[in-house]
Parts: sequence; C-alpha cells; structure tokens
Amino acid sequence: MANRPSYRSLPPLNALKGFEAAARLTSFRKAAEELNLTHVAISHQVRQLEDDLGCALFLREGRTVTLTEEGRVFYDYARQALETLVTGAGIIRRHGPEADLRIETYITVAIRWLSPRLSRFHATHPDINFSLNTRRTEWWFDETNTDVAIMYVDRDLPATLRSRMLFEGTLYPVCSPSILAALSPVVTPADLFDLPLIEVSSAPNDWRDWFRAAGVENVPTLRYTKVDTYALALEMAITGAGVAMLNGPFAEEELRRRELVLPVDLVARSRGDWAVIYRADRERDRKIRAFADWLVADVAAERGQTEIVNKSR
Repeated sequence: MANRPSYRSLPPLNALKGFEAAARLTSFRKAAEELNLTHVAISHQVRQLEDDLGCALFLREGRTVTLTEEGRVFYDYARQALETLVTGAGIIRRHGPEADLRIETYITVAIRWLSPRLSRFHATHPDINFSLNTRRTEWWFDETNTDVAIMYVDRDLPATLRSRMLFEGTLYPVCSPSILAALSPVVTPADLFDLPLIEVSSAPNDWRDWFRAAGVENVPTLRYTKVDTYALALEMAITGAGVAMLNGPFAEEELRRRELVLPVDLVARSRGDWAVIYRADRERDRKIRAFADWLVADVAAERGQTEIVNKSR
C-alpha cells in the first residue's frame, strides 16, 4: 500500500476559511463580514492555526493585517485545498442521484438522429432524467458542463476523455429528384461541377474529400452556398436549392420517401467517426454508463435490422 501522509498532522480545518478570507481581504473585519462571523471568531481561528503551525501568519498593525512570509506560503496551499474541496463538492452535487444527465451534441444530430431515440432510452431507464443541449457550430467536448456528448471525432482524444464508436463517418451527396431529372441519364461526379453545391462551413473539406474518393483529382473552382449546419443544408437540398454533402445517417427518411436522392451512387469514408464521449474519470458513473451502453446497443441493433432488410430484397 502506498504511503500516505498522517491526517493527525493536518492543521485545524475549521480555521482555514477564516484564514483564507482574512489573507485575501487583508482584514479580519472584512473576513468576518464575508463569513457572517464575529471579528473575535476570525481572530480565534487564525490564532488556532498559528499555534498549530508554530509561527505567525499575520503582522498585525492596528486594524491592518498583512501576511508574513510563512503566511504567504501557507495561503497558497490553503487556497488550493479549499478550491479543490469546492470543485469536488460541486461535482457531487451536479452528478448526484437527482441530477439530470447532461447530453450535448450538434443540432443536426439532435434533430435528425438522437431525438427519436431518447424516448426509447427513457422507456428503458425511466429513473434517469436528461437535458439535451445543442450548439450550432463546431465545438469540442465541454468537460465542465457536459456529462456525455455525441460528436464527430477526427482527431486524437486527450487522455481525459473516453469514446465509444457509434458509426463510421460517411460522405454522400443528396439532392431533390427535380435536380437529378435535369441531368443526363448517366450522372458522373464531374456532372456536379456546374450545379449549385451546399457546403457546411464547419466541414469545409467534405466536398473535396468526396471528389477525391470518386477519382476526381482536378476539382475546379466550385459554386458554393455556405451554411452552418447539416440540418440547414438538408432543408435546402429538399427544396431544390442545390446539392448537399452529408456526413452521417441524417437523411434516411427523406431518401426512403424519395424526397432526396443520390445523384451519384458513391458513399465515401470521411476523415473521422461518430462517437459517444465522456470524461475518463467518470467512466463508472451509473448514468453515463447506462446511456453509452444503451446507445451503442441501439445503433448495433438498428444496423442489424437494416442488413436483414437489405438481404431480403
């Protein structure tokens, strides 16, 4: 067993708040007002620490107090210890049994993919309440304010995070049937050059990556309409405003109903994958584990059903 410091050597912990406030405010009176104590109580707490540590922590000059050299050194440790306790208490309060599971993802994922699943998750885990937050533009995992996220991962994760893959990133163009009808019967990737293309500003490489996968190396200057989400790109494609490049299973219903079609039957791998992400130090959290396990299993089951349907055709 690793050696640990003896807790018998700890200073009187109930006196740390008074000392920290007095040191920060350079006043016993102001510290007493902040902590809703008396001036005498703050003086007593400081005296307790000084007796325990065997040195003076303050120089007292009338109503003014300043830290001694020993006081300045001890203040840094006391402040860090109190901040650590405040952080730990906040984590426990936020993640307690009554706290919501905070889920965060892109608005396209939330609207097009996740929201239909959440009712199934709640039916399986009725004791877990959740809050769903979205952001419109590119972002990274918020380790402070998010419990679990569904994200597109195209970079190495830091050691503080864990991920579980949901599905591969896939690139494919979609457009309205009216746009496809205007093209020649045989559509090639190069036929898309003269069409109005819709680009998602946070994914500027999608179109060129897809053209490269299609064997087109010399891509001319293209006409783009830039939007900030895949969801908006989809809506514009449905109305016939152009051809959108998608990354992920966010237009399955529209493709099934022929509201959208693939002008070129080529699905390319993107640079990353879609995954569920959470903090490494919360890997055993009951709510996070339940959501991640359920989501991975739900995606696998849906994929299996799709494969069965495809084989039966």
